[in-house]
Amino acid sequence: MARILSLVAALAVQAAVAVPAAMAQDSVKLNMVPLPSTRQQVDIAMDMKMNMSMQLPPNATEQQQAQMAQMKATMPITMKMGMRQDLSTTAKAADGAYTLNAEITPLKSEMRDGTGQTRPVPPQGTMRFSAQLKDDQFEKIDLQLSNAGQAQALSKEVQEKIFNQSFDWMRKFNGKSLKVGETIEMPIDMNLPMTGAKTGKLLGRYTLTSVNKGIASFDVDVRMDMSFAAPAQPASGASAPAGPVEGVMSGSGRGKMDLRLADRLMVRSTMAMTMGVDMAGPQGNKMRMDMEMAMTSTGKALPPGAKKPAAPAKAATKG
Repeated sequence: MARILSLVAALAVQAAVAVPAAMAQDSVKLNMVPLPSTRQQVDIAMDMKMNMSMQLPPNATEQQQAQMAQMKATMPITMKMGMRQDLSTTAKAADGAYTLNAEITPLKSEMRDGTGQTRPVPPQGTMRFSAQLKDDQFEKIDLQLSNAGQAQALSKEVQEKIFNQSFDWMRKFNGKSLKVGETIEMPIDMNLPMTGAKTGKLLGRYTLTSVNKGIASFDVDVRMDMSFAAPAQPASGASAPAGPVEGVMSGSGRGKMDLRLADRLMVRSTMAMTMGVDMAGPQGNKMRMDMEMAMTSTGKALPPGAKKPAAPAKAATKG
């Protein structure tokens, strides 16, 4: 869940802009579509701190009380996560169409509990997506996940819907002009195909603060509200889940973003975000999660003909 939220937040602040030569440098024209024949790399780092607390019903068993005490003793959970996004586009075809290919690869990750002990990090795997582009529009988007572990936290269908809704937001705001000091709001309705899920809201507010030496700088404000329901895991020895788990999630964040106008590259961005999740289980259990996230991104352009280094050879194994 943390990974997909961080990706959504990254998409929410990764708007690209273009400035025609005739336009004064006190304004920009929004354009979120990567140029043809380009390669870019963005490194994303996230530090997260999470606290969990539980409220038990009056008739809680000793086992439940012991589990709550054990969980409390291991708080807070801290996590460091790195991701790299490689993006490339083909040259334009005769009809003006071209293809975008992107790969998001997990880098080094680490998780520790409140006692300082390391915890296993859930497997992330590589995420790839491609899109067909024409006339500064996304015509078709395809998302591929590299392992089944990603589908455990959020299914492929859910992630595809998030990505498509994010790109719908880009389509909507292409061509909008923004002067220094002005703010534009970019809302996303997150209609997740989950049982009992209501429409979630993600709102990004971008204020253009300056345009200097080809770099457009923005103040960014992000707010998110969502409710959800999911089947509860069956208790030990039970043959079926006890009932649904319902919850609400809300969050807000502030940051800054610098965009290079010539090649629509996000040079750097920062975002500090707080999130709260309240969940209620079928037997009167309630859980509260509070998360603090700090995200930084740095981008660079790569030579068009550059190729990724070959993966190291795997060691031989017996049998």
